[in-house]
Amino acid sequence: MKIFKSLLFVSLLCLFPATVTFAQSSEVLQEMPQFEPVSINNADLNMLAKLPGIGKKKAQAIIDYREENGEFTNVDDLAQVKGVGKKLMTKLEGKIKL
Repeated sequence: MKIFKSLLFVSLLCLFPATVTFAQSSEVLQEMPQFEPVSINNADLNMLAKLPGIGKKKAQAIIDYREENGEFTNVDDLAQVKGVGKKLMTKLEGKIKL
């Protein structure tokens, strides 16, 4: 019985740090600021380049497309830009707007 109590105590001690770590990471997630989606019709090169999967080269391609074809009428129209495919569109979901 004494061995059982000792094992129980040790196992509880092992779980405690994990619980504290989980609680701390949950607090960090709640404190992370929510960002406003970026307008693909108005954003400059630097703003577009900050989007996931978009570097300066794709950001410039988006701006070039916008200048040649006019404003995007739908967020999904961004897929018409060279280098922007389904995977990237999935990454950008909720992060871009008109």
